[in-house]
Amino acid sequence: MDVPCRPGTAVAAAAVIGATIALALRGIARTPAPAAEQADAPFLGPKVRGWYVGTLAPIQARLAAWEVHPDALTWTQLGVSVLAGAAFAGGAMFLAGWLTILAGTLDIFDGALARARGTASPRGAFLDSVVDRWAELATFAGMGAFYRDSWLLGAVALAASGSLMVSYARARAEGLGLTLLQGNVQRPERYVLLGFGAWISGLVEHVRCVAGARHPILGAAVCLLAVLSVWTAVRRARLALRALDRRAGP
Repeated sequence: MDVPCRPGTAVAAAAVIGATIALALRGIARTPAPAAEQADAPFLGPKVRGWYVGTLAPIQARLAAWEVHPDALTWTQLGVSVLAGAAFAGGAMFLAGWLTILAGTLDIFDGALARARGTASPRGAFLDSVVDRWAELATFAGMGAFYRDSWLLGAVALAASGSLMVSYARARAEGLGLTLLQGNVQRPERYVLLGFGAWISGLVEHVRCVAGARHPILGAAVCLLAVLSVWTAVRRARLALRALDRRAGP
């Protein structure tokens, strides 16, 4: 359950988040723009991703200096995602949003740390991919538990299915020798959409002091994710089929 209604606390939290977003936008504006963007580029373009990776670089360097194993971050991401799912199930949306963003950050860290330490391997890539799927399922399971008595349960199921199919389409294409990086909504976009959706929903309902809030803002974010993830999965499948047709020839 959410904490007792304290509008003043929610306003203070909103101010902190607003300041954080303002600083982030300032950093993004100062990040050099890429020469050109590919078609079907992610919504979080290279500037945003470059800024975030650059911001995390000192932490990554410290983890490498401490010889933290990338697998430890992979398993920690899974644990954080399970906690996020539990927070969603319990209606603690503000906490769930922070945990979702933290899980996404750890997802960036493990691969980058493996490359920095020179320990990247097919084994690590496989483990990371499998754990990522379980982590997503844990988060969506928590949302499903929260919306179990609402029509939004269907939206959660569709968002979960679409998200998994986005990743599966790329993995299957790579197994057939194709490189499939296109897609407007990939894993970072999913983390941001759900994380920010939960933040805003939690703050709004906290200020409104509504007992038993169903968090329609988070519901809207889930519906948007459902549509965009299914679109991205279908788009990737079509691109893969076209590439395979060209390879086969007339």
